[in-house]
Amino acid sequence: MPILFPIGRSVYNGLQIKLVQAVKRPTPAIRTLDFQPAYALSRFENPGTLDQDIAAFSGALDNNNPNRYFGPSGLDRTHQISLGGFVEFPGSFRLSVMTHFYSPLSATLFVPPTGLGLGEIFRTDFTGDGTAGDPLPGTTFGNFDRGINASNINKMLTKYNNTAALNLTTAGQVLLENGLFTAAQLGVGDSLCYENPSNLPVNSLCAIAPPVPLAPKGQVDLSWMRTFDLKLAWSHNFKERLTFEPSVGIYNAFNFANFDLPGNRLTGLLLGSAGSVNGTTYTDHNVNRVGVGSGVFALGSPRQIEFGLTITF
Repeated sequence: MPILFPIGRSVYNGLQIKLVQAVKRPTPAIRTLDFQPAYALSRFENPGTLDQDIAAFSGALDNNNPNRYFGPSGLDRTHQISLGGFVEFPGSFRLSVMTHFYSPLSATLFVPPTGLGLGEIFRTDFTGDGTAGDPLPGTTFGNFDRGINASNINKMLTKYNNTAALNLTTAGQVLLENGLFTAAQLGVGDSLCYENPSNLPVNSLCAIAPPVPLAPKGQVDLSWMRTFDLKLAWSHNFKERLTFEPSVGIYNAFNFANFDLPGNRLTGLLLGSAGSVNGTTYTDHNVNRVGVGSGVFALGSPRQIEFGLTITF
């Protein structure tokens, strides 16, 4: 019977600054100048869930200690810079601008389940709480791009492969300490468990942690989100009862290539394949590139142009 307890913790801390400025006729060619730059320096942290983002009714990563992996949320962005405003010109022309520059999201380094069948708690449950596919030992939730990045990830992976991989997890230690199995039967130090499981010795259970692949040369980090939108409109009144306003809007005007938005970022599962934090080069990163979405309102999508006509009566 699943039971939910309100014992998780989610914390947002931030310094937010906004400057609002409106200027009348700063130059003869400009009637009104109105702009608002904003900046947020923040940290959004939680204990983490299996889907990496805040979600209702998501299970904790550690059933014995729900706050064990407390760290940056999957929706955390350290820096968020925005600018919005408009300029009114003579002749009823108006130019509007909106731009965003957001620092990268984070990812959590998970040792992926092995797929060898029953007994996964003997392979990827490092805390003994009964859940498999735990975060890499020695890391917290959201550690990638928050202390660990593409330049030093192999240092962490090598340390894991040299110390934890091919050794017993907590569940395996219990079997060994109670004399139920020998270390050899559990597969300690036997690389065949994951290199060639079909040639395992008789009675070998492969109840040991798996090694993980190292990141390739040229591994990428998660990316900044960048966009610059602008819209030009012209308004004309007919006898003060009818107003026509044709416009043209350009979204992501500089056609920035954006990657790693929520729902399609580099995965922290240490699979060693394209799309993971230990298997993605610059070329492979296209699997996480933002597409056109459902229209011009898809944040970070490639450049799009929208023509509009507003009639007010």
